[in-house]
Amino acid sequence: MVMKINLPKNRSPLWSIALVTILATASIFARSGQSVIAQQINCDRPQGDVEVRACIRLRYELADQRLNEVYKQLIAKLSKEEKALLAEAQLGWIKVRDNTCEFEVYQNRGGTGYRGFLNECLERITKQRTAELEQYLKER
Repeated sequence: MVMKINLPKNRSPLWSIALVTILATASIFARSGQSVIAQQINCDRPQGDVEVRACIRLRYELADQRLNEVYKQLIAKLSKEEKALLAEAQLGWIKVRDNTCEFEVYQNRGGTGYRGFLNECLERITKQRTAELEQYLKER
């Protein structure tokens, strides 16, 4: 599922920060129900397709959690103007990431592996973005 966000043209910088915070919080709540299932699966040796797909999803969720942690560390060190710019950049990055992954796995739509391929793409690109934010954090 691709979420479309229509952003108003004349919004305050705090609006962008609030939106990113809401998205990150929603992501955390969405993951909390799956953590019990993930604890019951040995992702070192998943048994069957269902567990393989669950482990792929878990790896993406862990990458997303790490991204949110680094983002929070970085945003805490920024000025008001920098926070607004980073929040806006992050919203744009989310859109590019989601669209890139949808394009990358498009030919697999309708197949049983589609969601797994999508989550692998999301994990890979999320880890790349985390590395970028970690670099910005080092420079602060």
